[in-house]
Amino acid sequence: MATYSGGRQVEQAQAVLDRHAVSSSDGLCVECKVLGPCQAHEAATNVFARSARLPRRRPGLTRPEIVGARRVTAGFLSLGGAV
Repeated sequence: MATYSGGRQVEQAQAVLDRHAVSSSDGLCVECKVLGPCQAHEAATNVFARSARLPRRRPGLTRPEIVGARRVTAGFLSLGGAV
């Protein structure tokens, strides 16, 4: 089994993951419109597994605003001493 430390193959896999994100509203691939991760997404995930690297996260790709999700601010985490 080959191990990829980076390079063009990882860059291409990242681009595929960016296009084929699974929507948080309906569970469909935003590009292919199939349920769950599509074949392109799974293939790109395998490239990252072989490279021992993690893909970059792109906030908003899964379109969480569709289900009413809001961005959490730091103020939410600081309870001001209340338990």
